[in-house]
Amino acid sequence: MAATYKDIQRVTGLSLATISKYFNGGVVREENRQAIEKAIEDLDYHVNAYARSLKSKKSRLIGGLIPELDSTFNVRMMADAEVYLRQRGYGLIVCDCRLDQDAEKEAVEFLLERMVDGILTIPFDKTGRHLEAARNRNVPVVLMDRLATEFQTDAVILENAEASRLAAEEFIRYGHRDIAIINGPNSLYTMRERMRGFQETLNKHKIPIRAEWMTDGPITMDGGYTNAKLLLNMWHRPTAIFCANYEITLGTIVACNELGLRIPEDISLIGFDNIHLTSIIKPKLTMITQPMEDLAREAARLLTARIEGTMESEEFQTIRMLPQLVAGESIRRL
Repeated sequence: MAATYKDIQRVTGLSLATISKYFNGGVVREENRQAIEKAIEDLDYHVNAYARSLKSKKSRLIGGLIPELDSTFNVRMMADAEVYLRQRGYGLIVCDCRLDQDAEKEAVEFLLERMVDGILTIPFDKTGRHLEAARNRNVPVVLMDRLATEFQTDAVILENAEASRLAAEEFIRYGHRDIAIINGPNSLYTMRERMRGFQETLNKHKIPIRAEWMTDGPITMDGGYTNAKLLLNMWHRPTAIFCANYEITLGTIVACNELGLRIPEDISLIGFDNIHLTSIIKPKLTMITQPMEDLAREAARLLTARIEGTMESEEFQTIRMLPQLVAGESIRRL
């Protein structure tokens, strides 16, 4: 039979009030703390998290909602957030909406039924209307990576336009003017911003924008492969390609290998997101990287601060993080 507060009281001789104060994070005398902790060890006592949640009306659970588990980025973000949350005594329940808005809405209800204290999400529905159910129950929400058009809340995002600007400027610095981008769908905030930054940089340098070189499609390896084949098989193909996503980068490299094209002799590339890719691909790829761990941990910090009431301001915050360009050997100088 599991040990209880009364068992700890019997062993220590302390009052139930003192024991309860210890378990709820209150300050107790040092000798009392030592006595309680020895009793916990001797009795193999375990906190009944369910009972505690009923009493405190806090579950110490966070809901994580992502568009798809197949994405390396999505999984990495939740994994990094979970480390921060676990260190602060929170558990994480992750739901995958499988790129389906109805499933995303259902997942929010699922998480609320589990009495989560807050929700961390990379939203698929760009409006964010599915998150109103959380607000109606006073459950705080923090967006990661993407903003919503119709739901204002705390968010931590990358300066996506800056990411594309860095890539375009690097190509231009090497003398390229026939520059293409393989981007994700325009319906996604991140992809719209990356396309905007790319085209604004070309305009700034008075480099013509060729519509057929401004490609978009699924942010998958297949999507990158398909669009790369289209670009690389053109009679007048670009000399340089920016891959605006990790999976797109992989697909583009597969297409180059299949066509027998050498990097950077035949085509110059800049990839995105995964610094470890530079140590696998030869020659070493130039990459645009984002601080994924910092982004995830900051989102988790914002959420726990909202839950615990330690935010200095009640106004919603949008924290923007900067990308970096990590130089490699995948750009040919013209």
